[in-house]
Amino acid sequence: MALGHRVRGNRVRAVISSIAAVTALGALLTGCAADPAEPAEGATQAVEVRPELRAMLPGELRAESTRIAVGTESGYPPFEYTNEAGRIVGFEIDLFDAASKRLGIKYNFVDMPWDSLIDELYASNVDVVAAAMSDTPERQIESDFVDYYNDSDAIMVPAGNPAGIKTLEDLCGRNVAVLGGTDPIDYTSQQTALIALNESECKAKPIVITPFGTDADALAQVEAGKADAELTQWSTGVYNAKQIGSGDIFEVANTEIINPTPLGFRFLKGDVELVRAYQAALQSLIDDGTYAEILEKHDLSVGALETATVNNQQP
Repeated sequence: MALGHRVRGNRVRAVISSIAAVTALGALLTGCAADPAEPAEGATQAVEVRPELRAMLPGELRAESTRIAVGTESGYPPFEYTNEAGRIVGFEIDLFDAASKRLGIKYNFVDMPWDSLIDELYASNVDVVAAAMSDTPERQIESDFVDYYNDSDAIMVPAGNPAGIKTLEDLCGRNVAVLGGTDPIDYTSQQTALIALNESECKAKPIVITPFGTDADALAQVEAGKADAELTQWSTGVYNAKQIGSGDIFEVANTEIINPTPLGFRFLKGDVELVRAYQAALQSLIDDGTYAEILEKHDLSVGALETATVNNQQP
C-alpha cells in the first residue's frame, strides 16, 4: 500500500508505507530479496530523533506508518553484506540506519543486483539507493548524492602478485573483471575508469573488461585464473584481501591512491527536501561523534568526512 503519489522534478513516485508493500516489491524485482520480518541490522548505539531535523522531511514522510524503500546490493563488504544469520549488515547499513533514526523515519532494504538499482530508482520503486555508489558529475545529472565517505580504487590480484601489477597502466592488454553492467547507466566508476584507460594509455593494448553483477563474482574470476585482476573500491579490496580464506588468496596491488572520490546515498533529482533532511541528519551524526564511532567499528576511519556534502559541494 502506498500513501499516494507526488510529483517532483517531472517524476511521479510512490512512498512505500508498509513492510508488506516492500516484500511485494521484492517479489517483482528479478534477483531481489527483502526481509519482511525486520529491517536490516543497523547501528548498535542509541540515536535520538531530532524534531527540528524531522521537520525537514516532506510532510507525507512524517507519518508514523510511513516506510521508505532503500535499494542496495548486499555483496559489497564492508559497506553492505549478508551475515551468517541472513541479515544485511555493514558500514553503510549502520550509517543509513543512524541517519534514519535521527530523522525518525522507518525504512526497509530491497536487495537486488547492481544493474537493477538505478532503473528501480528512476522507476520510483525505491526512494534512495545505499550501495557504496561513487558521487560523480555524470551521475549528478539525474541524481543527487548525500556524501558520507571518501574512497579510492584498488587493483585486486592473486596473492604474491605473479603478474607484477602495480599501476592502472599495468592492466593494459590484460583481462580485468569489474563490478558493473552492459548499459552505460549501470557502469561503476571503476568500469568507467577502465574504459577511459582503453581510450588513452591502453589504446595500443586494450584491457579486456568483463563486468559482473556482483563484486564477489568479479573477484572470483581472479581466483579462478580467468582474470588477471579486478578493479574495485579500496575499502572493499582491503577488506576482501584480509577476510577471504586466511588472507593469503588475494592482495591489493597498488600502493598509490587511484581515483579518489566521495561515496554517497543516491536520490532522484528533485527530491530536495529528502536530500537536505538526510544531509542534515548525517551532519548531526558527524558533530556528535556517532559517525566516528560507526567508522571505527568498521575500521574505516581513514575515509572520514568532516562535512556532509550534497553532490560533493561544500555548503
